[in-house]
Amino acid sequence: MLLLIGALVLVLAALFLKRISAGSVKGVPSRVGSEPFFGVTRKILKRVVVDGELTAHDFHLEGFEQNGWKPYAVCGLGGKKIVMLIDVDDFKCMMKDKFYNFSKGYEFSTVFKSLLGGGIFAVDGADWKKQRIAAAHMFNRRQLRDRMSTVFGVHAQQLCGLMVEQAVGLQEPLEVQRLFYHFTFDCINSIAFNRHVDSLSGNPEDCQFQDAFDACAMNIVRRVITPWWQVSSLFQLTKHERQMEKNIGTLNEYVYRVVDEYIDDGGRIREQTVTNDQTLTGLFLQHAQDDPELVGKGKVGLKTFVRDMILNFVIAGRDTTGAALTSCVEFLVEPENAHWQAALHKEALACFGDNAVSEALTFDDIEGKSPVSEAVFMEALRLHPSVPGNKKMCDVDTTFPSGLAVPKGVFVGWITYAMNRNTRVWGPDAAAFQPQRWIKADGAITTEFDDYMYPTFNAGPRLCLGKNMAILEGKIALLTIFARLRFEKIPGFTSKKVTSITWQLDSKGLQVKAYPAEA
Repeated sequence: MLLLIGALVLVLAALFLKRISAGSVKGVPSRVGSEPFFGVTRKILKRVVVDGELTAHDFHLEGFEQNGWKPYAVCGLGGKKIVMLIDVDDFKCMMKDKFYNFSKGYEFSTVFKSLLGGGIFAVDGADWKKQRIAAAHMFNRRQLRDRMSTVFGVHAQQLCGLMVEQAVGLQEPLEVQRLFYHFTFDCINSIAFNRHVDSLSGNPEDCQFQDAFDACAMNIVRRVITPWWQVSSLFQLTKHERQMEKNIGTLNEYVYRVVDEYIDDGGRIREQTVTNDQTLTGLFLQHAQDDPELVGKGKVGLKTFVRDMILNFVIAGRDTTGAALTSCVEFLVEPENAHWQAALHKEALACFGDNAVSEALTFDDIEGKSPVSEAVFMEALRLHPSVPGNKKMCDVDTTFPSGLAVPKGVFVGWITYAMNRNTRVWGPDAAAFQPQRWIKADGAITTEFDDYMYPTFNAGPRLCLGKNMAILEGKIALLTIFARLRFEKIPGFTSKKVTSITWQLDSKGLQVKAYPAEA
């Protein structure tokens, strides 16, 4: 027995030493406060998970500030390292110039598999490229003009009507985070598979789906920062892991009902359903008809593929823009930003023109006439990026433009939240809400900030396909709302950020008061 225990100790020690050597990065300091063996694990668990003192992205922002806005290494339990990038040229090198040196990595795929499956946000290589090519047809200018703007305009009026009824008619406080998430969820359902849902009106089934996803997303983050999550999941040691399977079942039940409309019981694509179908699902399956690998997956495989694809895009379509709109209001209710509310109201009335403000705005109504709403939207996303951070596995020894040398087998992370607040890039007012930085002297939107300086929508080959869709949706929502309403803070109420896959406030959301814009 002693020999067996001794052998086990030696094996574990060898694995530990191998892990440390594989993660060794010369010239990169560890984050301030790192401990031997534990690294930052104990601190991040205590400050982020237990005490809720700050979010994971604030933890990393603090690290960059302490290190003079230079790269540093986050050491996890057992010596595993993640090199945190901050330099714009280094980031461009990873995301574009040496794109194929990096991948999602096994660890990422394992953590996210139960939620994202084999969807576009969780895969690399041929699987990613195939899904991206198919989805790209959905996000062209014609789709934005002819289809998406109509969906956004109609749902934005429904959203605004509910706000007016609740805040002005009943004089009740508004919790806008949940309203915005319902709005974006209803929109992406229409766009992705032409399905009419009504979570804005409180449809229980639609709300249950969103609650289940939010719970899954929170648990995914717990997995990312908890080294022993696989043991906890296997033996169902925590209430979060015990609830995870149930929540995934809720998501699957909801999505598979949509899948069944496109795939028959024999596992064949219903041609009469997908022919001329310009929804995201329809375009994907039109592509799949010509792909023998997909068709050959059989009933279960094909349905799983479609489930993963739909769920990935529904999540992206709901969470990112819903979070962005919440952030817009969060900044705009600050007293020093009242003039931006007034500017939005003026721009909104100009876009509606002779039409009543209760009519749905269209692409043509706002094209070239909405720099204020775009500047507000982009600035809110700069300070509160919908996806605050990410990481990739370095698959090939890589030297970055700054001279940073990262060996194969080391994760390289970036915190968009920190990059967008880097005073070396954005100046001394980097942490301030300043929409005017996006507007040129002639009143047009600036093109000064490229995707590597402003990585809110990712960058390089993996630049967000839905970037223009999100901006259009955000602008139509803001203009529709601020044509009729203005918002004020509720004295004593403070919103609280939480750590999730996307930017999110806690269950209290963002509560504000709303009044008629003219009052």
